[in-house]
This record gives sequence, C-alpha cells and structure tokens, in this order.
Amino acid sequence: MTSTVYPLPTPSTVRQLYGSAFRCAHPECSRPLYKLSDDTGDRLLNSRVAHIHARRKGGPRWVAMPAEENRAFDNLVLLCIEHSYEIDEAPDLYPAEMLREWKTAQIAEYDRLQRNWPISDDEATEVLVASEAFDALHTPATVELVRRIEALRLVAERTRQPARSWARRWQQLREQTRRSFTAWDEDGNPLYAEPSEMELRPMREGIQAALTEALDEVGPAAEKARIELAAVKVTRKQLAPWCDALAWAITELIDTASAWAGGPEPASDDAFESALRGLQRSIDDLVRATRGEDVEPPNIPPVATVVEDVDPLAEHRCLLDEARPFHRVSHRPYDSDLRERVAAATSRAADLPPTAHFLAIGLDTTAALAVAVAGNAPEDERLDLVERDRRRLPICAAAALLQEASRQPNKQDIAAVTARQHLLSLWSETDWASKDSWRGNDVNGQSMMWAFARATSDAEVRDRLTDVLKTEPQLLMSIVVSCAGWVEKLDSSTWNLVGFDRTYREVPPWLPVTAIRTLAANALGHVGLRDTEVLDALLRHALRDIEEHPQTSPEISVRR
Repeated sequence: MTSTVYPLPTPSTVRQLYGSAFRCAHPECSRPLYKLSDDTGDRLLNSRVAHIHARRKGGPRWVAMPAEENRAFDNLVLLCIEHSYEIDEAPDLYPAEMLREWKTAQIAEYDRLQRNWPISDDEATEVLVASEAFDALHTPATVELVRRIEALRLVAERTRQPARSWARRWQQLREQTRRSFTAWDEDGNPLYAEPSEMELRPMREGIQAALTEALDEVGPAAEKARIELAAVKVTRKQLAPWCDALAWAITELIDTASAWAGGPEPASDDAFESALRGLQRSIDDLVRATRGEDVEPPNIPPVATVVEDVDPLAEHRCLLDEARPFHRVSHRPYDSDLRERVAAATSRAADLPPTAHFLAIGLDTTAALAVAVAGNAPEDERLDLVERDRRRLPICAAAALLQEASRQPNKQDIAAVTARQHLLSLWSETDWASKDSWRGNDVNGQSMMWAFARATSDAEVRDRLTDVLKTEPQLLMSIVVSCAGWVEKLDSSTWNLVGFDRTYREVPPWLPVTAIRTLAANALGHVGLRDTEVLDALLRHALRDIEEHPQTSPEISVRR
C-alpha cells in the first residue's frame, strides 16, 4: 500500500494566507514573514507554509482527511523558518489545537494592525517551492536517513573501543619497556628500548581481530544508511551534490573503521575521528540544504579514473541496488525480468569470498534479494522459480537460493515447503564422489555445506563426505579447499585490507575430520597435530600445488 501524500496548497490559498498575516504565528516571535535585504533593499522570503495536520501519512500531527481539506486555508499556518522546523521536529510539544490558537491570534493581529504581505502569483509559487522543500525534510525517507546515519555513527564509535583498548595496552607496554632501560649515545641523547616482536604480536593480533569484528557491525549499518540515502536522492534530485558527499563520507568511515595507522600513539586514530566528523558534517549539510538554507556545495574529492581502479563488480552492485527496495518493503509488484537477472547473478556472487568486505554483495545477499523480488509473484510462478533455482549452477548458488526461499515466516507456504524439499533432494541426488559436483563451489563451498547441514544434520553431511573420501580419496584436496573458511588480510603497518586468505580457524562440525586425518598421513606425513593444524597444512599444500600446476587440478578454480 503506497503512502498517502496530499497535494500542495493552491497559489490562491497561499496569497490568502499572506494577505491575512504579517509576522510568524509563534506568540513569542516577532520575525516578519518577509525581510528586507541589507544589500539591495529587496524583500526576501523569511517564512514557510506549515501544515497543522501533515501532508504525508506518518508526518507531524497526521490525521486522515479529504485532500481539499488538508490543503485548505484552515489547515495552514505561516511561521518563520526556524519555528516551521521546530513545530515538526517536536510535534508532541505543538499539538494541532495550539497551532490553531496561534493562527487565530495571527489573524486577529492583522485585523487590528492592518499589516500584511500582499504577494503575486510568482511569489506564491516561490513560497510553495520553499515550503515543499521544508516538507521534504519530514518525509519518511529523509527522517529515516537521519536515524540511520546516527545509528552508523554510534556503532562506529562503540566498536572502535576494543581496538583503542589494545592500542592503550601497546602504549603501556612501550612505556614500561622504555623505563626498564636507561642509556645514552655518544652525544648524550637518550636511547630507548622497544618491546620485542613476541610481546607486540598479541597487541597487533588483538587490534586486527577488533577491526574485523567492528566491520561486521559497521558494514550492515552503513548498508542500511546507503539504502535510505538512495531513496532521498531519487525523491529530491536537487540534493544530489549533498547526497553524493554523504555517500563519500560513509565510504570513508568504513575504510577507516577497518584500518589502524599501525602504532600505539593517539594520532593513530586521527583518520577515524576525521571520518566521523566528516560524516556528521555531511548529514548536517544535507539537512540544511533540504531546509532550503544557503549551504555551500560540497567539495567531493575527485575519483581517480585509472582503468585499473574501475570496480569490476560495479555492474553486480548496480543490479543489487536495483533489487534492494524489494527487500525493504512488501508492496512492490513482482518484476520477473529483475528476478531472473538477480538469480542469475548468484553465479557471479559464488566467486566472492563470504567476508565482511563483500557482505552487501555476496552470495547470501544476492540470493536473498532474488527471493525478495519475487515476494508478490503468484503462487504458481513462485513454484516455477523454485524449480528453476534447483537447476542453477554452481550448486552453491542453487543451495543459497533454495535455502533463502525456504525461510518464509509462513512455514505452510507451498513455495517455501517445496524449496525445503528441493534443498533436501539437491543434497541427496548430487553425486559428491564426482569432481564435477565440486566445480565452481571452491569459494562458497563451506556456506553450501552449512545449508545442507541445516536441512539435514551435521552427522548426515559428515557421514556422506566420509564415504566420498573412502571411495574417491583423490577428492581430498577438492573437499579441503572448498570447505575452508575465509579471513581478510590486513597490512601489518597500515591495517588496510590487502586481500583474502583461506583458513580452518574453526572446524565445521559436519567436516569429516577423521577421514581427512587418515588421508593426510599419507599425503603429508603429519602426525600428532591438532585438527586445525592438519587442515591448514593440507590447505596450504593444496593451494601451493594448484598455483604451481593449475592444469593438473581442473576440478578446483582457486580465487585468492
């Protein structure tokens, strides 16, 4: 159901308002509705047409009424710019009855003083344009954007604290080490000892882990803010420069939230603090521009146009942005073409490691958006989509789509039930002893197996893979590579993201570790190691072998 937005007042109604008032209706305000320019002597608009009951459903003091009644003289009041915002930003303090009393006093003052502002049709149009911009500040998208930016700022500040705590411990260790050693060079300058690499390693690892955890929260918060920002940019095209500046500030915050300057000094966090200030400044400027205030156009840093810097996933990102509104609301009509394009894009998303960096465009997100686009499709169409998704390749893409389609709130939904059945049949009917079944699943294989384990059980997946290794031991490396997890690699001095790596930091409960250890003894000769050590040793061996002899392992296409 679309939101209700009543039409603007007519120019004749606006002329009637200004013909019966001289100053702001707020009883303690003496500002005239127009003011004279000190430079030219021209009169400048100093007021807005405010609605007693809002134009938009959900707005300040909203009451459902006929459209003509909403835009009529009796539902409108003239206020100075400052008080027009104040009454809508705190509507509980300014109920409709109070505003009507203000208007009555405003008209009575005109009757007594016979002072008003007769305006022309062109001036009435100018008033309407300014008042519509004011009204746009209170649209759901704009208000929600302000909330989302504040939530992003709070999350970023909160999740920064663990990294700062590790940096303080680093600083304390450094000061303690310096105090433990006193010496001077031949010129009498003091010499200081520095902590050993072994002492510093826990600090650096702690900061890196804190940054990774922070990005897990900051990333989704930023994604929600970007969605609301896109809605504002579409509805208020004149705000595009300030929207672009805010988008840049969000990106800058994400970049700095995942990075550390590399040392314990307080200045190590200057970039992050600067990004927070930039975010607040950008949203403040956007709100001021929305209000019609005189705001300098933002100076957005130029983006390099070097060919190597072009985002290879730009088309994929744009496609998902086109689908995101379907995930936010439930009333959008089914778009069959968009649904097919997003579902087909799961094959590209299958190549993206499931890490925080790709959280917004990865396989799970792509599958979720594909299912959301079909939310209002007829039941027979949704059943047909489930059938088609069952046959998609690679298998991890099919599993992601079926798993998402089965997650309907209504467990009796026929399409959701069918999706769960197809997920089970996909698991049982796939010949996992064939190397072709593992093709294309080497990046998101672990996510795929988690989907199957949730649909069946950890034990069933583990037993099935154990049987595969018994009958086809040559698939050991394929399974080890495909079922590995992923971590982000950060530069040790700047803490900037430089790549991704595979790991078995945690062993999935469905992984056939016993069978893998047995084969590992033959492949590597390792004995007496922990499960994670065996798995990581096999993983490194497999990746090294594939890099050196890619043509000998066609069943695995390693993307590092």
